[in-house]
Amino acid sequence: MTTALAHRDTGLLTAEPRRIPRIGIINLMPHAQQYEQWLLPQLSAAQAFEPVWIRLGERRFSLDDPAHIAAQYVRHADAVADAPLDALIVTGAAVEHLPYEEVRFLPELAPIVQHTAEAGTPVLGLCWGALAVAHLLYGLPKQTYPVKVSGIFETDRLVDDGPIAAVLDDRFWSTHSRYAGFDDDALDASGTVRAVARSAEAGTVIAESTDHGVVMHIGHPEYAGGRLADEYHRDLGAGLTDVRPPANVDLTHPVNLWRSHSLIFFASWVRLVHERMRAR
Repeated sequence: MTTALAHRDTGLLTAEPRRIPRIGIINLMPHAQQYEQWLLPQLSAAQAFEPVWIRLGERRFSLDDPAHIAAQYVRHADAVADAPLDALIVTGAAVEHLPYEEVRFLPELAPIVQHTAEAGTPVLGLCWGALAVAHLLYGLPKQTYPVKVSGIFETDRLVDDGPIAAVLDDRFWSTHSRYAGFDDDALDASGTVRAVARSAEAGTVIAESTDHGVVMHIGHPEYAGGRLADEYHRDLGAGLTDVRPPANVDLTHPVNLWRSHSLIFFASWVRLVHERMRAR
C-alpha cells in the first residue's frame, strides 16, 4: 500500500517512493559469476530493479567461488519468505542435449516456474531456460540437433504488437549457441504461445504467451562480443568433432552485432515487469 506523508507547512501530500521490482534470477549457466558479469550490463538501460540470485539444490556451482555463491545466492523459498518476487528469469544451462526427464534439477525448477506463471508474475526464459519454460508451462517439445547451432543470425520480427514485439527492429541480429531449439510447427499449433521473431537459419528466436506475460528468447542476447569465438576455440581444444565455426563471426576480431537488440529487449521486458507490478 502506498502511504502519503503530510508536509506540515504547505499541506501538500507527497507519496513515498514506489518500490522497485524484485526479479529472481535462477542462474544455471556453468560459470555463474561470469554470467552475472554478462547479464547485468545488458540490463543497464532498464528501469531500476533488485536482482535476486537464486540457486537450486541440484545446481552444484563447481566452477565458482563457494564464498561468492554463499554470499550472493539464496534458495527460492528464502527469496520469497519476506517479500514476493515480481518477475523470474531462468537462464540457459548446458543440458539442452538431454531429455527433460534426465535434467536433475528440473523437478525443483518446475514448481517454481509453474507457480510464478500461475500467479500472473512475468517469466523470462533464456536459451535452454526458454525451452524449459515452454515445456513446463505449455508442454511444448524441443528439437535436438546433431550439430551445434552457433553464430550470429539475421532475425525477422513477425508481429508488431505487444510490449516486446512493438519495440524490436523489423530485422535484427541475434546470437546463438545451442544443440536444441523450438519445434516451430508445435509452437505455431499450440494456441497458447506465438512466435515473435524467427531466423531462417536459427528457427524461432523469441516467443511469448498470448497474454505477453511469459517471454522466451532462445538466443543469448546477454553474451559478450567474443564469447562465440571463445566457445569455438574451447571446443576445438577439447577435441570435439561436431562443432563448426560460428556463423558470421570473425574468429580473429569478433564484433558484437547484437548489443542494441539486447539492450532494447531487456529494457522492454523490465518495463513490462514494472507495469505488471503497478497493476497488481
